[in-house]
Amino acid sequence: MIKRLSNKSRKNLLDLEFNKNLQYFNTSIILLFTYIIGVTIVFLTKQIDYRNPKQLLLVILVSIVIIVAITAFMFNFDINLKKISKEIKTLKF
Repeated sequence: MIKRLSNKSRKNLLDLEFNKNLQYFNTSIILLFTYIIGVTIVFLTKQIDYRNPKQLLLVILVSIVIIVAITAFMFNFDINLKKISKEIKTLKF
């Protein structure tokens, strides 16, 4: 469907898609840093005892899952941003 549209319409749709992915990318960065700051505060305020192996293991496992998920989303959004910008450059006006 998008191939049948004029170049100007396609560019506008690609710009919207680019902005959406850019917003997701920025939100992912904010979530990642917020999580890291939150875990740091938890350890500094001693709400989690780093000498307790059960608590430490749980925090490490949850942190790995969250960080890997957010990083995977960030890489996906970054790849989409590059694809969209290349496609916009190929449009002729």
